Amino acid sequence: MNNKLDHRLMSEKLNLECLRLISEGSGVGYVNGIATFVPGLLPGETGEVEVYEGKKKWQRARLQRILKHSPERIVAPCSVYEECGGCQLQHTTYEETLQWKQRWVQEALSRIGKLSVEVKPTLGMTSPWRYRNKARLHREPTGELGYYKEKSKALIHFQDCLLLSERMNRWIRLTEKFLTEGFAEIHTVTFRENTNGEGLLLLEGALTKMLSAEENPEFFHTLAKEGLCSVWGTDAEGSLELVWGDEVFSQTILDMTFEVSPLSFLQVNPLQTDVLYARVLAEAALTGEETVWDLYSGIGTLALALAQKAKKVTGIEENPFAVEDAIQNAVNNNVIGHVEFLKGKVEARMMKIEEQPDIVILDPPRAGMHPVVVNRLLELKPKRIIYVSCDQATLARDLGVLTQGGYKVDSVQPVDMFPWTQHTECLCLLEHSKNAEK
Repeated sequence: MNNKLDHRLMSEKLNLECLRLISEGSGVGYVNGIATFVPGLLPGETGEVEVYEGKKKWQRARLQRILKHSPERIVAPCSVYEECGGCQLQHTTYEETLQWKQRWVQEALSRIGKLSVEVKPTLGMTSPWRYRNKARLHREPTGELGYYKEKSKALIHFQDCLLLSERMNRWIRLTEKFLTEGFAEIHTVTFRENTNGEGLLLLEGALTKMLSAEENPEFFHTLAKEGLCSVWGTDAEGSLELVWGDEVFSQTILDMTFEVSPLSFLQVNPLQTDVLYARVLAEAALTGEETVWDLYSGIGTLALALAQKAKKVTGIEENPFAVEDAIQNAVNNNVIGHVEFLKGKVEARMMKIEEQPDIVILDPPRAGMHPVVVNRLLELKPKRIIYVSCDQATLARDLGVLTQGGYKVDSVQPVDMFPWTQHTECLCLLEHSKNAEK
């Protein structure tokens, strides 16, 4: 697209027919053969759009008005849906979002991984609202809390985030009111809530002596009445410090209790976490004779569940807080003797383990596996690999390499861990060809 065409297209409104949704949640249609991406437009709809960014083969546009509506369109219930950007799919039915997530995984595996694999229907939720157990919010100098608008540092204030419980929304309002009175050094706040409705608050920023229950009895008393059990903060060096309340915060997963430190990772949707992890256990099909590696093991949730049926489980995790949690969780759940947790980068620690794993569980961050990890797995050739992923693009990339190295993808199961957003959790079972032939 030349500059003259750029200027012409960006100065006029165009009518665009939407053909499909892409994995970021935007609708896509074509103008003179140029792919045009429009957030908020659904397949089958025609909209009046205005182009604001363009390249030779693609352009982005804003939806001005809808000329032809899809029967799948609904009114987004969130009052700040269009401003926030944290959710991308509230303008269509939930059933439709599940179908598109299945299709996005299928397309990624085919396009990126060059795989011809059947993707199972996405496992959704009966009630896909108020599912998040964590919220990380940023603060205006005035004390107001909110999310950053997508791809910007503009703060979006809200009264009721529909992905959070009503209780957590009350904690946010109480904390916001408290922060308007001062404590300018606090720039970010994180809330966690467990399945018992108990909460933890983390205040990030150099703490002052004034931030204490003794100096602010009304605020801390109100938090306690509302179910918030502990407040943590970071000091000038970034170290964690308990400000008030219980030192231990726990979550129940698969009928086991896990301690979770303020800076440890935990899946944000507890109901779907149980669904996902139950599937992992089923795919592992343990007999009691297997040696299992759990890479990127976090606080030990999967490792400890697996250890109840495996001969030995080794977890590797980089986050030191999560490793401490995992070791303590093994003791708390009486799963000791045949499970161990190693602290460090997976690509470094796995090279030092001499034993041969029968099964490897993977749950890496969005970036997927480090190439060293992939190569080491191809050297070891464990019988089965169970790959849990929150990013279908890096999943497809990694599966493509593993299949070239002798693995066969037996099943791909998307799980809707993040309703109304573009994100999908996915569970894949791979079996090495030398075992598949037996």
